[in-house]
Amino acid sequence: MDGVKSRLWVATTDAGSWAAVDYNGCDDDRFTVWQHGPRRLWEEVEAAHHWWLTNGRPGPARFGLTVTADGAHTFWLDEPGTVVRRHP
Repeated sequence: MDGVKSRLWVATTDAGSWAAVDYNGCDDDRFTVWQHGPRRLWEEVEAAHHWWLTNGRPGPARFGLTVTADGAHTFWLDEPGTVVRRHP
């Protein structure tokens, strides 16, 4: 990888979508992003990072998970009423 100091890979478990981000190691903080597949994984990473910054950079201790008897689960921040995501 000429000119690449480090590379980050992100992929779905079936490898149907992936993103690779190359860092050149210079002071200009330039990155090259490569993506493939139906999911735009790097955009998902950027959105998650933006959410994390906007919500005060919460650490793991601020998150909770509620699972109901029928298997549905709710992921929340700080208290069960502050839902981050629901999954039936």
